[in-house]
Amino acid sequence: MDIVLRHFTEKSRVEQVWLSELLCSVRDVLLPVIPGGGLPVDEVALALVSRLEGCFSTGSLPLSFRCVCVSDLLTRQRTACFSSLTMSTSRHREMTRQAEQALPNHRALPRANLLLIGCLTSGVEGWRVSDSSGSVHCELLCPDPSWMNQPMLFPSWNYISHDAPIKGGQEAGYLELVASPICLTPDAVTFDPGGPLPDVLRVREAARRLKEKRSGGGLVCVRGEVGTVSPLLVITGKRFFCFSLRERQHTVPILVMDATFVFWWPCVAVGRQVCVSALRVCSLRGWAGHRVLSVTPESRLTVLAPPQSQPGTAAAAAAAMDTEETQHSQQHSLQEESLTDAQTLHADMQDSGADEQDSGADMDAEASGPGTEPRGGPSAGAGAHTGCAVKVKHSKVISYKGVITAVTDQEAGLYVIDGKVGLCLAYQPLRCNSGLRPGVEVELQHVHFLFRPSPHSPPTMLCACLRSSVRVTSFSLLAPVGPAPSPSHGALPRFLLEKNLGVSEYLWLQHYSIALQQRLCPRWVCEARVCVVASRLLEWGCLCVREEGREPRDIYREMLQEPHLCPLNEYRVCSVGCGVPSVCELRDWLKEKCWSSLSLPALLPPSASGLMQAQLNPLLRWSYRAWSLREQPEWTLLVGVLEGGAASATLQLRDQTGAVDCVLVEETSGGAGRAAQRPADNTAWLGCLVCVRSCTLVAERFLKTTFPSWKHLKEEKYIINKHCRVYLQLCVSDLQILSPSTAMSLLLAERGREGTSEQTTNGEKRPVEAGSREKEGGGENTTNRDRPSELGGEVRKGAGGTSGDQEKVPEGRAEDGEMEGEREKDTEEKSTSVSEQGRKRRGKRARGEEEEEEEEEGAEGRVTTQTEGREGRDSKRRRTGEQTNPAGPAKQGMMGGGEAAAGTTFDPCVSQAFRVDAKQGVALRNHQLSSGATPGLSLSFVSTVTCLGAAQRWDRDPRNAPLQHRECDGEHTQVELQFISSAVRWFPLLHPGSVYRLIALHTEDVGVLSVKMEVAKSGGRNHGNPSLVVQPRWRIHTLPHTPLTTQIGPSEAPNIKTVSQILHGSACSEIVSFYGVISQRISLEEEQGKPPVIQSLIKDKGVCVETDLRFRLTVEDVDTPTESIQVYLDLSQSPFIPGLLPGAHLLLHALQRSVSRKGNVYCRFLPISCVTVTALGSEPLGSARPRPPPPMMLLGEWARPEDGQQCMLGRVKGHVTCVLHLKMQWTCSLCGSIYKQDRCSRTFPSCDSSSAVFQAEAKVAVEDGTGEAHVWFSSELVPALLLLGATEWEGLQWRMRARGHLRVYARGWDMVSDVNQEDPLVQYLCALCSSSSVCRELTLTCQRRSQKQEASQLRRMRRGEREFLSRFHSSLQLTCTHTTLPTHSL
Repeated sequence: MDIVLRHFTEKSRVEQVWLSELLCSVRDVLLPVIPGGGLPVDEVALALVSRLEGCFSTGSLPLSFRCVCVSDLLTRQRTACFSSLTMSTSRHREMTRQAEQALPNHRALPRANLLLIGCLTSGVEGWRVSDSSGSVHCELLCPDPSWMNQPMLFPSWNYISHDAPIKGGQEAGYLELVASPICLTPDAVTFDPGGPLPDVLRVREAARRLKEKRSGGGLVCVRGEVGTVSPLLVITGKRFFCFSLRERQHTVPILVMDATFVFWWPCVAVGRQVCVSALRVCSLRGWAGHRVLSVTPESRLTVLAPPQSQPGTAAAAAAAMDTEETQHSQQHSLQEESLTDAQTLHADMQDSGADEQDSGADMDAEASGPGTEPRGGPSAGAGAHTGCAVKVKHSKVISYKGVITAVTDQEAGLYVIDGKVGLCLAYQPLRCNSGLRPGVEVELQHVHFLFRPSPHSPPTMLCACLRSSVRVTSFSLLAPVGPAPSPSHGALPRFLLEKNLGVSEYLWLQHYSIALQQRLCPRWVCEARVCVVASRLLEWGCLCVREEGREPRDIYREMLQEPHLCPLNEYRVCSVGCGVPSVCELRDWLKEKCWSSLSLPALLPPSASGLMQAQLNPLLRWSYRAWSLREQPEWTLLVGVLEGGAASATLQLRDQTGAVDCVLVEETSGGAGRAAQRPADNTAWLGCLVCVRSCTLVAERFLKTTFPSWKHLKEEKYIINKHCRVYLQLCVSDLQILSPSTAMSLLLAERGREGTSEQTTNGEKRPVEAGSREKEGGGENTTNRDRPSELGGEVRKGAGGTSGDQEKVPEGRAEDGEMEGEREKDTEEKSTSVSEQGRKRRGKRARGEEEEEEEEEGAEGRVTTQTEGREGRDSKRRRTGEQTNPAGPAKQGMMGGGEAAAGTTFDPCVSQAFRVDAKQGVALRNHQLSSGATPGLSLSFVSTVTCLGAAQRWDRDPRNAPLQHRECDGEHTQVELQFISSAVRWFPLLHPGSVYRLIALHTEDVGVLSVKMEVAKSGGRNHGNPSLVVQPRWRIHTLPHTPLTTQIGPSEAPNIKTVSQILHGSACSEIVSFYGVISQRISLEEEQGKPPVIQSLIKDKGVCVETDLRFRLTVEDVDTPTESIQVYLDLSQSPFIPGLLPGAHLLLHALQRSVSRKGNVYCRFLPISCVTVTALGSEPLGSARPRPPPPMMLLGEWARPEDGQQCMLGRVKGHVTCVLHLKMQWTCSLCGSIYKQDRCSRTFPSCDSSSAVFQAEAKVAVEDGTGEAHVWFSSELVPALLLLGATEWEGLQWRMRARGHLRVYARGWDMVSDVNQEDPLVQYLCALCSSSSVCRELTLTCQRRSQKQEASQLRRMRRGEREFLSRFHSSLQLTCTHTTLPTHSL
């Protein structure tokens, strides 16, 4: 050291101290790693000082720099940094400003004055910088093989640290050598081939030798230009790559299988002239009929076009500085130039894209053939939209150079270049320390150009295959954002390799993996399983992007064969998007679509022009609009978790963005006159992650308006308030279970065992997929107790295990074995994590920290989804703390039979099996939720059930295991279960006739399920049923259908009647229950004088109540549509009931039957009444329920009291004998008074209304030979009766403005009026009503009017000289709804 310092005696004291520290670093850090160790320390030290002085024009020493070793860099440097000996501070500041301006959302790397020296060595992944303290991976721009194992000074470099925790032995960071390293050896390194150099062959000669059958056994040396370079591959732990040399049309493939030459990979850049020696000719088993050149241990690589200056010279430092500044200064200009290139490329591709679309039209038949059609036919899948044109396009192979401006998903290999061009590297092995981040300039060789491969990617997409070369030509000055990528493949690239996905599939999968992670993690799905859930969506529903029949990848053909073949040569483009919106996006879209599609005139009947304000506004108050999910081109599927809503007492489809109410039904066999649907009652659906492939999207609109008349409908100032409610109408057969709840998993496992045993015939066992349907596209048809159909939807098998970290590409049997080994490893790791979660859950239960029902049902069984097989069931039981027992869950957990088996998790509970007989509706009632609490309004309902036996104790949760004999042994007692507050979430799944199990967890006291008898105030005992309050944390499970459940006696529920029985049953009680079909719904006017509902109390509860919603439903008989009854409902104190649409089948329980003064039967809604939608309306789906025409009626039969009530709507063919009266008037739209001479005639109090409506009414006598009837015609039908055209009718209205009102009526055979008979208008109307054009034959559709049943009257008649005394019945009163001219036939 003293000898070296003697050369620097002229230096200052500070410089000498700095040199002493530098020399110590050279001696302790650098010299121990120099191969051979023959270099003296003084020579290396002097060379280092000389190179350092050469980095500065003044020849000074960098005293501000501190020498750092590799270990200190990895352990102490926690943040990414940039260090440069050659760049001035001002220049660095300017370059930093330019880089941050180009990408405003990123920050530049901070500068650190660190001096780094070491040797370049070879590692597993390529080049490394080593010293005596350790080594670190490094990335180089254009390395030379001669740099290997040479002591180097690194003038400029970036250190990229990993902020996230280190995974799987990943290093804390890596180096990016911005400038070429400077060699510290005294002399330049010369090429040493390791022996005599044979004759160098040109590429043409080498290609000819490969084609010869006998090429000899000698080694050859080939020289040429690098044409292609494959990525670095890892198969069964072996790393290799291949490249080709070209000369005009001739190419020679060279395979590098020796691990010692892996560092060649960054040296053989496309376009460089190289010479490779000691190559041997060999054949590949995976590429039959072709031979390649392979390296040997004696092979050497020489770059024939070296850098402009050799390392180790004085000019090298200046060249390094120039190269570095040139590279970084070009970042800003290169980005602008690259953007111009991208625009040019995009414009060129638009032209070629148009050509491809034209040519793709010819391939539609082929593209939509067997390769694209769903397995179950054109309508088998949810993604099969009408008019979905899937085209197959061909990619183009190009080269491109640009700057990475954004990282879409680094683990998925997706980037954005120049802000417009997408880059996909997923078809290559992904490297974690590749330096690809915003600001990096990359050069792409032999990449595939794709135009609009997916709506979830940029229009212009570049994809790299195994023949593509991706090389960094300039590192970025910007700091990395986000955690470091995993050193192994992510879940998406692994799944791409396993399933051999196309690029459209992969881009869809990546987009919705991120979307599902935001919507479902971590509450329902762990991040490791998001890719599996997304893949099931891709496999099951999105047929427009799914590609089938793709050949497996062959790596050697993909890398070496001409012409080039790879999965990226062709790609599919679908004209219809396969979108999966979030629940929040769905709700927002429905609300926006609800109001944008609103047309107020379309909500009114044809008689709207004659409606006053009090009649017009109620018709606008409540309306709906429905859409089918299949008809939405941008959406295909909906994904969410089914849960019970405590605030709405409905089922909800929920994710982390929100929730939407659902009406869920399931298919049944359908009895005589019954609908082929029934409400879903299986509580195992709660907590299931499902995919909805088909449903009805419904938006209910609520308006509060004050329109004076129909002429003011376009003026929005009359709309006081408006809001809407949105919900879904679903069928179980349209649900796909992506991840089942624990109860659903147990049910599917039980069904899987039953199905497997049933299909084992003749000694041959055929596997059955659990939860699958026998018929494609629909569930099995079962009766009310047939449980197998209640699952309805399918449960796909798991998406497959994930391959190991070493697996990068598919390559035959060798990888298959590795894949299985890695799957077993993954399974063990998952099982370990699951066991830990189980222990944590049991610890929480021991401490009494029990979760809510909704969260537990959704969280349990969410780590991994098992649908069938012993392994899946065991894993599911481990998550829930259950014992694995092949005998099934029904034989476990009985405390009465002895102690639990060893190893069984002891978590006691008690249960009570019951059958639902009836249930009341949900309403706000006063309750005292706990002792000492203040009573208040809470949602609640009461269900009358029959307990099948005594309460039972269990050593673990039996959930929905089949009913056991001990549960139904004993006396059947009737009990009232009270559901209060959050317990009302069970309301939509509790239905009469179904059998359930009520479970109270974490207790052995059966007394918690004991019922109590209410005591009257006088001390006596009430005669009602005992009651039991269901606690919010208790659980209810639907029990599957077994032979034991069929032995239960019939339900004691009230008899469910039909509409006809309610109308004509003289023995009907006052409280009735019946079923029917909604034909019409009308909102009613606000009741005057009704006590107001306290809004604040309802809002505090967060209950979904429409406080002023009163409406009338017209419910038809299922078997006889002409029979209908009016049902009046008031939901001002009850939650809104979704699904009340025309065509929906209803079960109405506990309604009050009443008879009006005119003898009409109607029903009223009571606080205990319950309305259940048993079948969805068909009209919103676009297929209206077929309605038979009204029957043809004879007036004589219709008028008889014993037959008249049998029909309310019918057709009459008769003759108009006379017009009894005709009334026309202008009516004030506000008060209903006569409106004449442009003002209202009311004087006290005065009316200032400026709007009026024209009303007309006619009453005629019609006879058909069997009887006579009085038929009423409303305003819209009077012109047809009088045979007046539109112009004549408008003129008649204009004539009536000054008069205000006019009435003509029949007196004897003449038409008279109370006003002046000489008035021309009166004379015209009288003549018109008496003419034969009005008194003619007509066919009318009439509805029976409400009228009192009056006794027949005695009348005296005179005919000539004789008098007759006869009894006359009151005339039949009808209202005409439609009129047609009769058709005459010979």
